[in-house]
Amino acid sequence: MKKYKHKLNMLEPGCKMIKAIGVMALIGFFFCKLKMLRAGYLFIGIAVLIGVVLMLLLIIESHQDKVLNQQAVQERGKNGEGKN
Repeated sequence: MKKYKHKLNMLEPGCKMIKAIGVMALIGFFFCKLKMLRAGYLFIGIAVLIGVVLMLLLIIESHQDKVLNQQAVQERGKNGEGKN
């Protein structure tokens, strides 16, 4: 199995990205209400883009967690440790 040099941890960055998504979406809706549609769509698009990036990073983190958990189970089996 693959050994990872760096473990992705998205807890703190994910919270910041969610806040950024909320702020961008609110700004976008505010501009849309003011009939400044281009600016509104731009900010909403940025919010969607940040959301997509966040989802991709969460998928990568989930895969890493799965692989690392499988490696830990295999190591535990090799060392003869039972399930406690």
